[in-house]
Amino acid sequence: MKSQRDLLELRERIHEILEKRFFSGENVLFDYAGRNGEVVLPSPEECLANKPNAFAWNTPIENGAFFNGDLLIGLCDLYEKFPSEKLRAQMRRLVSGLFVLQDRSPVKGCILRGIAGDGKSFYPASSDDQVSPFLLGLWRFAQSGASSPEEKAECLRRCRETALALKNNHWIIPGARPGFDRGNIAGRAPFNACNLLLATLILERTAPEETPEFERVLEERKEIVFAGYPDIPAGHCWFAAHNFTILSMIADEYPACRAQAKRALKITAEGASKWISGWKQYVPGLAFTPDWHPLNTLWQEQMNTKDCVAITGGPLWGLWQEICPAVMNERVSIMSAFSAAWIVLMSGDDEIISKTEPDIREALEQVPFEDLYYAPFFFAENVIAKMV
Repeated sequence: MKSQRDLLELRERIHEILEKRFFSGENVLFDYAGRNGEVVLPSPEECLANKPNAFAWNTPIENGAFFNGDLLIGLCDLYEKFPSEKLRAQMRRLVSGLFVLQDRSPVKGCILRGIAGDGKSFYPASSDDQVSPFLLGLWRFAQSGASSPEEKAECLRRCRETALALKNNHWIIPGARPGFDRGNIAGRAPFNACNLLLATLILERTAPEETPEFERVLEERKEIVFAGYPDIPAGHCWFAAHNFTILSMIADEYPACRAQAKRALKITAEGASKWISGWKQYVPGLAFTPDWHPLNTLWQEQMNTKDCVAITGGPLWGLWQEICPAVMNERVSIMSAFSAAWIVLMSGDDEIISKTEPDIREALEQVPFEDLYYAPFFFAENVIAKMV
């Protein structure tokens, strides 16, 4: 696969798979689906009872805001190079799903993970890994030439509303029900720092009545932000990717800290580059089922996030490995490889990219996308958007 045309055709083929099998009626990506789009959605009663858990982990509605937001970022990159009405329609579908996940939430600042089988119900716990892609995806769409003036204004309004709600909640991600807060973007970890920079940047640009905080936060967290992540594990690449997209955006927009940001991106890319070959761990033909209900054998009543954490440890993942080894295998192989490749490419470092590009192209050529069950193979679209 050597030509730009080949890559663009592959991108279209990957997206067609997603559109045929992985989109809900609300235009939100499922985590997994059968080869004919089979999914088993939670019932309203199961959502209310937090079955199998309040985080929706290992259900098909675990990561809707995460996946819609991250894929939208990649399509925004692609639209800048190859604008078309077809691509714009694909982007708008993702945007509409993000709107639903905000609108159906009863609590401002809580972006839902997904919608249950009745088209209304949901699990109570969100997370920073849902909220940050929501903000970043809509922010990027608003800045892109794909959005109309009305769409841009609406996306910015929604970003401002969510960022302001987070600030008023001390930067804690609220749950859709009391007790189910999940994540604090004011924490001291590198991911938290990048998320906080995004939220304060949004407020600085969209809410002039608020006290400007972006530069203060950047100064306070610069050692964390600009340290990079040299020892990034393979299993962190999928959620680190949108955090480092924030850092890449800052590098582009703030010349005074560009050199430091680029250095941090390079350090992280060097760490991530060794995971690109992880796609070779993919094992074809493993068992798949869309039915997660056996996980309910581990269910216990959960009144808050702490209760949920207590039942979602090793046993849950071990049981899901027994039930659905195909999805678990694709997590550690396909998902990690393409999210790592995206991190490498967003670094913009010519030396690292030239070393890893043969591995990336081999993955794009060899991975059987039609046979996959786990939606994060969409990261391959983001990779292609950077390569063409």
